[in-house]
Amino acid sequence: MRVAFITAESFTEKRHGGFGWLVRLIGGELARRGFEVYVIAWRDPGYPGEYVVDGVRVVTYEYDFGTRSVLRHLANYRDALKVIEDVDADVYISIEAMVETLLAELFVRGAKHIIWAQDPFDWRDYELMASVDPYYRISRVRFMANRFIFGMAYRRADLILTQARFYIDKLRRLYSIDPGRVIYLPNPVHPIPREEDIVKSEEPTICYLARMDPQKRYWLFFELARQFPEYRFIAMGKPSVLYEDRYREVVSRYRDLKNLEIKGFVSEGEKQEVLNRCWILVLPSIREGLPIAMLEALAHKCTLLSSVNPDGLTERFGYWARNDDFSKGLRYLLSGDKWRVLGQEGYRYVANNHRVDKVINELLSYINNVNA
Repeated sequence: MRVAFITAESFTEKRHGGFGWLVRLIGGELARRGFEVYVIAWRDPGYPGEYVVDGVRVVTYEYDFGTRSVLRHLANYRDALKVIEDVDADVYISIEAMVETLLAELFVRGAKHIIWAQDPFDWRDYELMASVDPYYRISRVRFMANRFIFGMAYRRADLILTQARFYIDKLRRLYSIDPGRVIYLPNPVHPIPREEDIVKSEEPTICYLARMDPQKRYWLFFELARQFPEYRFIAMGKPSVLYEDRYREVVSRYRDLKNLEIKGFVSEGEKQEVLNRCWILVLPSIREGLPIAMLEALAHKCTLLSSVNPDGLTERFGYWARNDDFSKGLRYLLSGDKWRVLGQEGYRYVANNHRVDKVINELLSYINNVNA
């Protein structure tokens, strides 16, 4: 069976967000189980039209990240449609609804089409994002056009999955999707280390793991490091292409902090090693869906200090800084060993619900059912 993922990103050094990580992990697992797996994605600068990663063939098309030209977008989507048709998959899995999702549904009618809801945006989401990133300042007309197109894609889909439970009602409100059509399938976490392999640092160690993009408000993590010079802070992540200049300007203000280590993009091995040592993960984003970084941290017994609370996970396994009171939250988690207790509880939750083999087996059962 040929399975093709439609996504805004593949996992490259240019763009390395949660969507790309998810597709790489799931796609690689399906390839190992004998599926012919493709990823259809925007082409990152400096990358070829096609390449292979972990047995998965990545086929890309030109996409102008910064343009607001309707004609340019139409040209991009024309190229995307050609790639979609040439791949000719039996099943297309869209990581969130895109224009490309609807094109696949309309023009590859013999295939089955699945949407895995990862981060649907409503108008409030755009307002929040635009407060820190002008790129997200869109008109009501454009928002309504997106809502119409993505809603049509969701309604035409043969199967709708969601990685977070709170999206079920959000899809109902945003696109008038019957909640009974939406199936919860959590994102996988891999690897989940053995408990005995997780050895925490003797000194309080706090980390950041995300892109260094405006929506992540990574500078609040740096400010926390400035406020608590007695603790160690480690930042992992790089900016997306659009935000490299702004990142360099921000980082220049914090280079003098002796307790702050800015690692940039790290390998999977180094990421695991850092998470194994860290006590607390800080996520100061203006908004999020349910970030994979949050689940990865819990898988390494890191408690959460976050401004977002998807599916109630931050409240359950950490401190929800709903008023950006990160300093208060850090003191709270470090008092009385709360970080250790909550991190242990979070580890058990992820181990029970987000194992990659469990998620893959569920996904395969849905794919088989939709093809029956």
